[in-house]
Amino acid sequence: MSQESIQQFRAWITEQGLDAFYVTQPQSASYLSGWLNDEEGAGSVVVSAQQQVLLTNPLYSEVAAREAPGWNVVIPTGRNYANAIASLAQEHGWKKIGFESVALSYASYEQLQQAGEGIFTLHPFEETIVNTLRYVKQPYELELLKHAIAITDATFAHLCQWIQPGMTEKDVEWEISRKMVELGADGTSFSSIVASGPNGSMPHAIPGQRQIQRGELITIDMGARYKGYCADMTRTICLGEPAEPRMKEVYETVLRAMKTCEQGLHAGLSGREADALARNVLAEAGLAEYYIHSTGHGVGLEIHENPALSQRAPEDVKLPVGSVVTVEPGVYIPGWTGTRVEDCVLVKEDGVEVLTQSPTELVIQR
Repeated sequence: MSQESIQQFRAWITEQGLDAFYVTQPQSASYLSGWLNDEEGAGSVVVSAQQQVLLTNPLYSEVAAREAPGWNVVIPTGRNYANAIASLAQEHGWKKIGFESVALSYASYEQLQQAGEGIFTLHPFEETIVNTLRYVKQPYELELLKHAIAITDATFAHLCQWIQPGMTEKDVEWEISRKMVELGADGTSFSSIVASGPNGSMPHAIPGQRQIQRGELITIDMGARYKGYCADMTRTICLGEPAEPRMKEVYETVLRAMKTCEQGLHAGLSGREADALARNVLAEAGLAEYYIHSTGHGVGLEIHENPALSQRAPEDVKLPVGSVVTVEPGVYIPGWTGTRVEDCVLVKEDGVEVLTQSPTELVIQR
């Protein structure tokens, strides 16, 4: 996190009439402090006009001090964060403290309210400028994302040479994890999806012991995490020619929807407009009822971030230059099969740069 962005956050805090802001959402705390730890409860931060405090526990005191230079690392006695914030408020004269209403548990809120009685009042915010700042990737973030995507591409190239009929979905899931770590990833950015044959009709199918067969569609959704940043890619493959002509027809339509969306995307579109680019292609092909999720989402420190490419996205939120989003239309036909194809793209003023480089061919000849 640059000091320029910290100053933007401080200016926003002042504009809201606050003295300080308490950030508990793990990735937002990481984004602000530079300490990339998204373990729930490992660390939170308080920012005021003059102070930037990182609260953590003894398990993380050394790494936090090393990876968050410029931050005052505080280890609350007995891990009582509420009392620590009350002490800081008394010391620095904070009377109004904001917090993220979607990230602070009710129990923690009650503890903080009780500790601050007579010292400060609490003010909830559903959205903060930190969320908006995270939309646009800074140069160092973009480089980390590109590296995570490159590891994902290399892992997929390996899978295409390695995968064989008779392997289980679990075998493939394990090989994805192993290869990504071998290539330098922290690990996977989410639990990989390997959905073969009829399991492909479930967008978030959990890999099981089903053996992969020739001629069936195999949807593989995976991503590497590199220095905290998440890649996300889906490819649908087939070992040999598809068993049914319709499989290829459906796949080609989904691929056309993805490509149409990528070609039409640019900064200034709303998430709804972006979603419609892909959705209209599937609707025109008579597949609308089988497209049951949104077209894309932001990626960064979280695998699912804003901005969203969705029918439910706010109309007044536009895609900014420098955001990185997925484009991932899919078709899921219960009792038969499904297919999805997904890239990560960098949004630019007049288009996008496709960051994912893996080929989109359906068939792997064996």
